[in-house]
Amino acid sequence: MTLALDRSDVHLWLAFCADAGRELLHERYRALMTPEERARGDRFYFEQDRARYRVTRALVRSVLSRYAPIAPHDWRFDATAYGQPVILNPEPEAQSLSFNLTHTSDLVVLAVTRQRAVGVDTENITRGALLDVADRFFAPSECEHLWALPAEHHTARFFELWTLKESYIKARGMGLSIPLHKFAFDLREPGAVSLETLPELQDPAERWALRHLWATPEHPVALCVERGEQPEFDLTARRIVPLEGEQAIDLLASRRN
Repeated sequence: MTLALDRSDVHLWLAFCADAGRELLHERYRALMTPEERARGDRFYFEQDRARYRVTRALVRSVLSRYAPIAPHDWRFDATAYGQPVILNPEPEAQSLSFNLTHTSDLVVLAVTRQRAVGVDTENITRGALLDVADRFFAPSECEHLWALPAEHHTARFFELWTLKESYIKARGMGLSIPLHKFAFDLREPGAVSLETLPELQDPAERWALRHLWATPEHPVALCVERGEQPEFDLTARRIVPLEGEQAIDLLASRRN
């Protein structure tokens, strides 16, 4: 079924790897992949990582086909100098799509919109926060506000900040070439998030609409979307088993700007 998607929409697709554990399903996933993708996936040492890669490729290919008249196995991609995937298919419906992908150990998330940059990130907080990362890479104001919290809140706040920062650099399409200390998120106000960027980034903070959500109590999801001519956006989330089924879900919205 084709899905309507315009510039005021952002669709999030969540694939929990445990939902797609059947061998026959993974055989179908492999059939969608290019020989290069299959070879890349086979190089992962652990089967868990190989399985997540297959889910990821099937998710991207099957979902993008919901928005453009292209069969899942016919999508073609390249990467920018920063490793950002780009669509090569020339069809206008394909070229107008913007998407971004993230995964943690047990969850893959795909964000899709049209003609506006988008970045998404997720984590599994049960793996524990690498709090020394904050002092090494976060902006001074972020560290100050983080350490001012009671110790029992450090892990959740660390992952809120980390996923937001990852979503921003992914939306910019430049990855870690953007120093993490040159922009800062302020989370002190309940339910709100604000962004400040240093002038040398040449990227005004008001360019970006931000959401922070929770897919589960263990999985934060951060979303950074270019405002452009659409200062706000409508968000729809679906939980999906690629090539098998899907259902609409409500994510717990914790913050927005």
